[in-house]
Amino acid sequence: MADQTPWLHERSWPEIQAYLARDDVALLPVGSTEQHARHLPVMTDAAEAIAVALGAGLRAGVLVAPPVWYGWTPHHMAYPGTITLRAETLTAVIEDVCQSLFYHGFRRIFIVNGHRLANLPPIEIAAVKVRNRTGGYVMLFDLALSARVEIGAITSGQEGAVGHACEDETSQMLHSYGHLVNMREAQRAVHPVDGRFSLAGFATVDPAVAGVNFAWAPATPQEFLARSRPTGASGDPTLATREKGRLILEAQVNNLCELIATSRRVAVTMRPFEIPL
Repeated sequence: MADQTPWLHERSWPEIQAYLARDDVALLPVGSTEQHARHLPVMTDAAEAIAVALGAGLRAGVLVAPPVWYGWTPHHMAYPGTITLRAETLTAVIEDVCQSLFYHGFRRIFIVNGHRLANLPPIEIAAVKVRNRTGGYVMLFDLALSARVEIGAITSGQEGAVGHACEDETSQMLHSYGHLVNMREAQRAVHPVDGRFSLAGFATVDPAVAGVNFAWAPATPQEFLARSRPTGASGDPTLATREKGRLILEAQVNNLCELIATSRRVAVTMRPFEIPL
């Protein structure tokens, strides 16, 4: 594949058939179209997933399915430009895409999630359903959690700097899509945990956070707007650099390629199943 595009949708069906005669891996980048503060485009989550999937596709010599640009992001509807799917819709889309790929002979699918924690519940449900229905191998690779150790070493280590439209994400966008980043609009927006509990979710993408318990209370768009004004960010994008972005991307691609290689040692037994209807 060295001289060919890794994009599945840029191949003809005979080319895909020939690929399936020698390999069975597909990567599926999934993101979100949502506000990313004043300095980043609304494509950020999808763009990061695409960059990692393409990097791994080229390095591992595997195909990359067309990206899913939309995610589950109702809280970001507080800001213009955000487009959200219902959780059930995202689950159904991921199920149908994976089942379609398995039907054609792919046996291992890596879902590369760029929307980080927010997309995980509906995608996890889809992965469990399609795994048990088809027997195909499914792995969910989250850009923040699946390279958490490396991101912690590359970023500043300041608690609260990594969040949303933050040091991490802004660095990645500076490296991969720098022409779309307006650093003149980047503002520090660190919101430290008040008390013993973080109520933002059952985990955090911030590698610097320790000694905190987690609970979750969903926010309405209006509540999210009130706590995220004036930028919509959570973190410190002013600490971002292109070099950090390059190192983070390299770490994510390395980790994904390692998991792809590991998956080849796992026996996959497909079950009879039908096309999505």
